[in-house]
Amino acid sequence: MKMIGCYVTGMLPRPKELIDVTRAYDRGRTSERQLEDAFDVATQKVIDVQSSAGFSYVTDGMLKWQDLLRPFTENIEGIKAGSLARWFNNNTFYRKPRVIGEISRLTNIVEKTTYIKHLPSNLPWKTILPAPYTFVQLSENHYYRDKTELLFEYAKILHEEIKSLAKLGFRYVQLSDPALVYKPTAELTKEQLSIVIEALNLTVKQIPIKICLQTFFGDFSQILPEALDFPVDHFGIDFYETNFEKLKEYKFDKGVALGLVDSRSSLVENEDKLVEIAIEIIRTLHCSLNDVFVCPNCDLEFLPWERAEKKMRVVGGLTKRLKEELNE
Repeated sequence: MKMIGCYVTGMLPRPKELIDVTRAYDRGRTSERQLEDAFDVATQKVIDVQSSAGFSYVTDGMLKWQDLLRPFTENIEGIKAGSLARWFNNNTFYRKPRVIGEISRLTNIVEKTTYIKHLPSNLPWKTILPAPYTFVQLSENHYYRDKTELLFEYAKILHEEIKSLAKLGFRYVQLSDPALVYKPTAELTKEQLSIVIEALNLTVKQIPIKICLQTFFGDFSQILPEALDFPVDHFGIDFYETNFEKLKEYKFDKGVALGLVDSRSSLVENEDKLVEIAIEIIRTLHCSLNDVFVCPNCDLEFLPWERAEKKMRVVGGLTKRLKEELNE
C-alpha cells in the first residue's frame, strides 16, 4: 500500500459568522469590503481545520461556490444559468446549465472562485470539479446534436481547466460524478459506460497530477466491472449507498477513497467502529490496492459548520488510527 491519507470530498458549509455577514450584505447593511473580509476569515478557518486534522490534501472549502456546477455555468461561453432544480434527493438546489451555443473556455474557471492566496505552502492542494457525465446529465442541451456530442466538448474544456490547475500548483483533482450511480437514473449500459470512459480519457490525457472519480448518492458496484477501466488514479465510493458484498467480487488495481463519514447525517460517527469497517474494506480489496483515503461520502455542506468540523476531525482521527493499525 502506498499511502493512507484523508481529505474532504466537496463543498463545506459556511461558518455562522460568514452566514451572518452574507445576509447583512444581501440586505444592504454591510459593504462589499466587509463581505470579502468575512470570506477571507472563514476560508482561513476551514483550511486551518483541515490542516490541524492532518489532511493529506486541502481545499479552500469552496465557500463561494453556490453549487458544484455554477462556476462552470457562469464562465463557459455558450452556457447560461437556468432554472432551479433539486440536487438529487437533497434539500438543496442548483441552477441548471442551459447550453445555448458552442461552448468554449475563456478563463481559468476555478482560479476565479478559489482563495489560492490562503492555501498553505506546506500541504498539497486539491480541487473539486463536476465530472463530464454529471455535468451533461444535469444540463439542458439546446445546441448540440445530442448529449454525447456535448459530453466530449465539455471534456475538452475540463482538460484545459485541469492543465491550468496543475500550473497553478494543484496536485489533486476530484471529478465529482454522482449521476453515474444515483438510483433513479436508468442503469447505464455497457455502451454508455464505454462513452463515459472515452470522455474521461479526453479529460485526463497527459495530465500530470492525481485524478479521483468520486461517486456518491448511489451504489458504485452497479457500474462495475466497466468502471475498473476508467482512466483515473482513484475511485471515490459512498459506502452508505454501496453494496460492499458486490465489491468483493472484483479486483481493484487503483486507489480507493472510502466515503465512511456520512455527510447527510448529523450523528457523529464512532471512530472505533469506523476503524473496524475500514480495515475490513482495505483487507478485502487489498489485491493490488495502492493509495487509500478516508473521506466523507459527499459534500459536508448539508450540515451546520460545527457538526461538519467534528466530522472532519473524525476523518483525521480515523486516518491516524488506520496508519497505526496497519503499520504504515
